[in-house]
Amino acid sequence: MNSGTNADKNPDKNPDRRPDTNPDTTPADNPAGNLTADPFIVTGAGGGIGGAVAAQLLGEGKKVIAVGRNLAGLCEKFSGYANCVCYGCDLSDEAEITYLIKTIVREQGAVRGLVHCAGFDKLSPLYLNKMDDVEALFKIHVFAPMTLCKLLSKRGNAAAGCSLVLISSLSAHEGAAGHTAYAAAKGALEGFLPTAACELAARDIRINIVVPGVIRTRMSQGFIGKMTIDQLESLNNSYPLGLGNPEDAAGMICFPLSEKAKWITGQKYIIDGGHMCRKA
Repeated sequence: MNSGTNADKNPDKNPDRRPDTNPDTTPADNPAGNLTADPFIVTGAGGGIGGAVAAQLLGEGKKVIAVGRNLAGLCEKFSGYANCVCYGCDLSDEAEITYLIKTIVREQGAVRGLVHCAGFDKLSPLYLNKMDDVEALFKIHVFAPMTLCKLLSKRGNAAAGCSLVLISSLSAHEGAAGHTAYAAAKGALEGFLPTAACELAARDIRINIVVPGVIRTRMSQGFIGKMTIDQLESLNNSYPLGLGNPEDAAGMICFPLSEKAKWITGQKYIIDGGHMCRKA
């Protein structure tokens, strides 16, 4: 998963591809005795939103499977938690995703929840869009979550009451110059939701989508950092409650995973600091 060719899916033949487990150190306020039995997968756990989601679940005593491309970075980031196991995976590769889920279920048990936070943006005006870039965006924002949902819908892979949370973007709901391919991918993801929810409900699996506005992360800094002073002022003014932080998004993202949301599926939740309901 972490490295190697697509054909080499046997971790015993390639030590670099073995899932890595963090040191057995447990914070005093999160005793191992409080751990839940079934794991929660968080992809993109090395990023801002994914990291905040993983941290909240870990703080609640959940067993978290942190997934990302940079395995060493993940292990360092979550080294203080005994209830976190890190796996490296290229989520743009369907074969690696398949191997990832197979390995997690075999080693950690049936999955209780999934949050797909992994992603990136490619800022480009429409007339300069390259199909390779568009395809790369669709692989991580559409094909990867669809593959994860498909695999978790198979018998034995998901625990009873499994909850899936996918992350969309306001880019799919309003004009955002330079984000056509990203917005198209997120729009496709939202189009996937209703039918997926219908099919998955029959398997006792819930699925919902959270739609954040601009959150201060490394990814958003990629376009915020290119703004003029006037553009930055206009962006800030369009968020009555201010731009979001990863922790602001994590609470809403974790809610559909909880028992309090056991009657909720097929829904989209916009969290945007008042951006969509601001005064014109």
